[in-house]
Amino acid sequence: MKLIIATIKPFKLEEVREALTEAGVRGMMVTEIKGFGSQSGHTEIYRGAEYAVNFVPKIKLELVVPATMADQIVETITNTAKTGKIGDGKIFVLDVEQALRVRTGETNEDAL
Repeated sequence: MKLIIATIKPFKLEEVREALTEAGVRGMMVTEIKGFGSQSGHTEIYRGAEYAVNFVPKIKLELVVPATMADQIVETITNTAKTGKIGDGKIFVLDVEQALRVRTGETNEDAL
């Protein structure tokens, strides 16, 4: 099994969710986060005053999928979330040793 952690732009969330559902993903965790990468934030003008926005709003997706699906899911997220502009996000893929569904006691891929 693989844990896929992806950061994307907030306005892309629904489009990515729909694409992942079509690709066979049965569940995911979504968190609103703030961060910065190579863009290091930006400045904005609000009511005539300029101020620095050091942390940019992002969405973090976390999915655990069978290892055989991981490449397809990464490709789906990449193709759907990409705008071609700075700040499109990052994707990390990690190994998952064990999963357990609390309600039924199912383990590993059965728990997904």
